[in-house]
Amino acid sequence: MHFELQSSFSPAGDQPNAIHDLTLGFQKWKNRQTLLWATGTGKTFTMAHIIQNLQKPTLILSHNKTLAAQLATEFKHFFPKSAVHYFVSYFDYYQPESYLADRDMYIEKEATINQEIQMYRLGALASLLSRPDTIIVSSVSALYGLGQKEFFAENTLKFYVGQEYNFKEIKQQLIKIQYQPVQSKIEQWMFEMRGEMIDIYSSIEKKLYRLMFDEDTLEHIQVIHPITFQQQWQLDSVTIWPGTQYLQDMNDTEKILNQMSIEMEIHHKKLTTEGRILEAERIKKRVEYDIRMIRETWFTNGIENYSLYFDQRHPGQAPNTLFDYFPDDFLCILDESHMTIPQLQAMPKADRSRKDSLITHGFRLPSAMDHRPLNFYELEGLLWWRKPQDASEMMNQAWLWYFDDRLWVDSAAMQQAHLTDLISRKKWSAKTLFTSATPAKYEYENSEQIIEQIIRPTGLLDPITYVYPKSWDYTSLVASVDTLIKNKPHVKKMFE
Repeated sequence: MHFELQSSFSPAGDQPNAIHDLTLGFQKWKNRQTLLWATGTGKTFTMAHIIQNLQKPTLILSHNKTLAAQLATEFKHFFPKSAVHYFVSYFDYYQPESYLADRDMYIEKEATINQEIQMYRLGALASLLSRPDTIIVSSVSALYGLGQKEFFAENTLKFYVGQEYNFKEIKQQLIKIQYQPVQSKIEQWMFEMRGEMIDIYSSIEKKLYRLMFDEDTLEHIQVIHPITFQQQWQLDSVTIWPGTQYLQDMNDTEKILNQMSIEMEIHHKKLTTEGRILEAERIKKRVEYDIRMIRETWFTNGIENYSLYFDQRHPGQAPNTLFDYFPDDFLCILDESHMTIPQLQAMPKADRSRKDSLITHGFRLPSAMDHRPLNFYELEGLLWWRKPQDASEMMNQAWLWYFDDRLWVDSAAMQQAHLTDLISRKKWSAKTLFTSATPAKYEYENSEQIIEQIIRPTGLLDPITYVYPKSWDYTSLVASVDTLIKNKPHVKKMFE
């Protein structure tokens, strides 16, 4: 599978030169380039040609959900045979957990999940792990934590016609990857077992798969319309992807709960020593309750705050994100980079402020800080915008509190683990294209080549604009207005 650009238009204006120069630049290992474009010059079409020429899995980052949706639609038009996905936050409503100290008000987390967007996100992860011709158009949601790539890939179910399967094991495996038995009617992330037939509603697309068995042998795989239940076609094999992007390995649950308990005792002792008895008792009761719930139900509200232990990460280690699902050699395009980069820089700072208040007042353990977005310095290290050693050192200087405020781990060891992990996850051959009509200082300083795309494919020019120096002489201004009204009488009413 490869990218095959389909369009009734050919590059024109400045597009051919821009496409040629950017492609050549990437081929000559100029892996950080900027496309300086003007409105109406066909920036998206140029981006599509770069993807076509490089033939690399591509991540397009946008600062705006609406623009991301627009880009995803356009790229689906350009690459109808490829996997083009839309990856944004799947919350219709989200109220993060927080504590307002000045009002002594604790606010619990509330969220409403958009199941269709969740399907898009799972489809994006599945395509990244199964085909090279994948384009993901994402918001800065790409910075937030996901389950481990390897664990997501390992927990897929594959069925082949002619092979034997154990019904009991199939049910256990489906539940393990977060599919639920049908209740009133079958919906996404559900399955139904009737006699020698199993219906599974896919988590990544609106398709219902019907598996027909003869005793233990799989005889048929049918694709069924999820509403009419009419058969559409048959398959020789099918892959069932997990029903959640946060799939966790629960084999070491007792070890994880023990780690949580140890941290709680250390933090409880610290708060007690400081004379903060209320906060000490608050965190003890919270963690003891969460441990009991996880042991009995494998879940508790706010379980994401213990992701450090469930992900088996070291304190301070970067979270698993969408970037980890891409291969070492991929293309990252930052659309409207002068807007997108500041957003990428700001997201972790806002998260830190909220978590700090929760930890200080005994609502969360210090390790809750490790449930965080990817820091911008870490992103620079991962994508080779900056050496991992420099990125880790920059984070150490800017976020000194992040490494020092851990009573149960040595700060120096924590920083070394952070650097080692960053180096191991670095995308050694990643290519980055900044696109902006007004590149900022960051793009100019970090680009190995800046290519201009100013002339439109249509050849039309912007109207001539005259800028007059500031003065108190309005003679020329009044004269220009008189000329405008004479040439275009219909605008006269705008001056009345």
